[in-house]
Amino acid sequence: MFAILIIPLILLLSYIFINESIINKFSYLITATGYLSLIYLVIVLILPLINLNSLKMKIRTIGLASFYSAIFHFLLYIFDNNYDVNYLVEDALYRSYIISGYIALLFFIPMYITSFDYFKNRITNWRKLHKVVYLIYFFILMHIYFIIKADYIYLFIFTFLILAIIILKSYKAIYK
Repeated sequence: MFAILIIPLILLLSYIFINESIINKFSYLITATGYLSLIYLVIVLILPLINLNSLKMKIRTIGLASFYSAIFHFLLYIFDNNYDVNYLVEDALYRSYIISGYIALLFFIPMYITSFDYFKNRITNWRKLHKVVYLIYFFILMHIYFIIKADYIYLFIFTFLILAIIILKSYKAIYK
């Protein structure tokens, strides 16, 4: 689990310090960790389509990496705003991209908690709870949409990916 999370972060940090064309390195790091979390989430949604028993544990591990990346993204955002609670609350009340990001993160928390066996044994409908991943994905796409000023290519790519995943899962469920 540690390697799945740490290796991309090390590569990301290396890239930031090597690439001199990145002007605001901290802002780039915030953005990149958000996208890293989203990429992990896409992988989590794609892996069940492959349907190999050996991937069951890896799905959980990658899901946890997605959550940890999202938390890191959030902590970097807090740090970037100097831990100013008034500013963070104002952001949470008036900025659409922050509201959608907060909602996605809040939906992520129950999924994270129920990723551990202790809670899976206590909560009988944890699988239904994990369907909230699609809401998380939706709010992340909204988060990206509200942030983007001009270049929508990543938004289109991730929207296409979720639509393809939903279509493939629906097809698989119908013809199973």
